[in-house]
Amino acid sequence: MISFFDIARPSSPVPEGEMHGHGSGGPKDVWAHNVEATASLLIAFGTLITTCSAQGLFIPSPASRWILECLVPFQLPIFYFCLGFLYQRYRTTRTPRAWGQNLHRELALMGIPFVAFTVLVLLTNSIVGAKPPLSGADLFRALLIEPVIPVGYFYTCLIIYAITPTVKSRRNASGLLLAALAAKAAIVALVSLPATAGVAERLPYAVTSVAENWIWVAGGMAMALYRGLPLVRGSEKAWALGALWVATSVIAFYAGWTGETSHAVLDALGVLWAASLFSTVFRSGRQNRFYGFVTRYTMAIWLFHGICLALYFHLWKVAGISIAAAPWLAAAGAALACYGVPVLIMAALSRLGKAGIIVYPARYLPPAPATMLRKTPH
Repeated sequence: MISFFDIARPSSPVPEGEMHGHGSGGPKDVWAHNVEATASLLIAFGTLITTCSAQGLFIPSPASRWILECLVPFQLPIFYFCLGFLYQRYRTTRTPRAWGQNLHRELALMGIPFVAFTVLVLLTNSIVGAKPPLSGADLFRALLIEPVIPVGYFYTCLIIYAITPTVKSRRNASGLLLAALAAKAAIVALVSLPATAGVAERLPYAVTSVAENWIWVAGGMAMALYRGLPLVRGSEKAWALGALWVATSVIAFYAGWTGETSHAVLDALGVLWAASLFSTVFRSGRQNRFYGFVTRYTMAIWLFHGICLALYFHLWKVAGISIAAAPWLAAAGAALACYGVPVLIMAALSRLGKAGIIVYPARYLPPAPATMLRKTPH
């Protein structure tokens, strides 16, 4: 008899906890897979709050606004940080050949879900009456100019891979960090200053997204090179760092400091907290039952939850049922659509030949060439 925790386990040399096939998935990487899974759950939770609020299921409270304005925003930087960490830990792209091989592989690993979910999001928008719909012009724009949520991450990562070879020394890492920090400071200044805010709005998505997120990838790469994790020894110190983030974010929230500068500081502190906590708690590499299950569906929950929620509430509308008549039932169903349905979809895709490739290409594609793999990870 197959238990719930054994659902959808496709046979593949790539560990199921690995999002993109960047690392070996060994015991030392458990913390990275687990923090990514947590970030995925929290991003979905943020969408659940936003969608249920828009449907009138509850009135936004200070707590829900704090979650959306402070807690959820640094979850995507966690993905970039872990990507940079695993990229530096397991790849070497210092030669033109290795750089080209890596970019070619990433075009498949990230390009497949990027294209697939761009189409699915636009199709869902067409069904529920949202914008942008699925049309030739909108598809062209979403694929090449301005990606739709949530797949802009893949678009940005491909550009960052193209401009960021792995580092070989602390001097290289310091130079990369300075360049990424300068880009982050520049975009924060452009957005924050009234005289340049209009210029920032007209910048291409590729420029703004890379400038905003390159620092997280560079930070993850530096941590891998410096062997800087765990940052603190003992979970108590990691939780103390978390308490500092909570206190800082609450003060910023109630003081109305919600600009680009304060968000950049909160995001940086939040990423350090998450990385410190998970690398400390899971330092032994031993996985627990909860994360052993959730990490198999990190990408599925992240990519499918918005689509499932939109279609779920559209079904209420089509059926002519008033959500206000059964708010608790509607909210419970929304939670199931947000978390349960993506798992079931991934379970089904994993049993339909190679259909699961649209979510986890690394589970179905050949392994990376040896020429771009680091033989002795840092």
